[in-house]
Amino acid sequence: MGDEAQVGQEVGGDEPMTPLAAAVGWTRRQLVSPPDDDARGAVDELIPDGEELWPYVGKFVVLTVLSAGIAAFGLLSDSGAVVIGAMLVAPLMTPITATAAATVTAHNIRLVRALLIILVGTALAVAVGYVTTVVAGTHVVSADDLPQEVLSRTYPGLLDLGIAITAGAAAGYIAPRRSVTSALPGVGIAVALVPPLATVGICAAVGLPADARNAMLLFLTNLAAIVFAASVMLLLAGFRPDDHPRRGLGRRLAVTVLAVVAVAVPLTLHTRETLRDAALERAVTQSVVAWDEQAEVRQLESDVDDDLAVVELLISSPGEPRPAWRLAQEIRSRVGGPVDLRLLYQRDQQFVVSAR
Repeated sequence: MGDEAQVGQEVGGDEPMTPLAAAVGWTRRQLVSPPDDDARGAVDELIPDGEELWPYVGKFVVLTVLSAGIAAFGLLSDSGAVVIGAMLVAPLMTPITATAAATVTAHNIRLVRALLIILVGTALAVAVGYVTTVVAGTHVVSADDLPQEVLSRTYPGLLDLGIAITAGAAAGYIAPRRSVTSALPGVGIAVALVPPLATVGICAAVGLPADARNAMLLFLTNLAAIVFAASVMLLLAGFRPDDHPRRGLGRRLAVTVLAVVAVAVPLTLHTRETLRDAALERAVTQSVVAWDEQAEVRQLESDVDDDLAVVELLISSPGEPRPAWRLAQEIRSRVGGPVDLRLLYQRDQQFVVSAR
């Protein structure tokens, strides 16, 4: 019995801890131990109280207007570098992180204050994008005429949700740690907040409400995901309601989860549509090569309507055109469904003449 007890002691006490066990132990310690005063102070200072509130709001308004203006001009000029600069100036990440902190600590007044500041910033950024587009005299007939920087923010997908969740986790980790606050601008670049709002104003000004809604969906995706992920990270850092450790915390976190689910549904539909369109374009391009190896696709427009693939093609080739119905059949075999094809065929001809 003594030997067995000694062996059990050696196995239980002297055996090195596995990485998984170490991670579980660290998580338990974080969940039990409250944050220190410096961490609480860093979180409380995200949005100041009392007399310092209105000066903060004034600075927030000025920076939001300036960042939205930079973003709008960058989007309209199709300059990615300018848009990145707008992300660095944008101050929206602070009240969003403050919203997550107020959610976890059950500070209702701070939560309402942070949400109102976010609402003000949202309205200002959209308005600046709208006014900038009107002043610039931008005229757009269809969404295809928009700059690529604008278009890229009108097709949100599940990848954007993943980026926002990761960025929100980074913001939640940085917020209570003053030593790593220098990394916060990188979070602002990783997840776009003001550029989608400026895109909403741009699309509304040129009469493209559907694209404006998609850009707003991208912003709401970023907002919901950041609040959720930052709340989880602050929870792991030991933040709880001050007067009672569980007061309303489950309901508050459930609201953030529901918000993420609410934006995930349309994002899933957008992603499926994007993948479907990409597969159709790839099938059409491969069909053209199989139909005529010398042909080159000059313009391609395709869509799927009630399982019917509608394809419009502009093709150029040096040879004589082959029967169009063969190309339609080739596309149909690759797509696996009915196809309506509209084909415009151009012959590449080169003339070298001399007049003396």
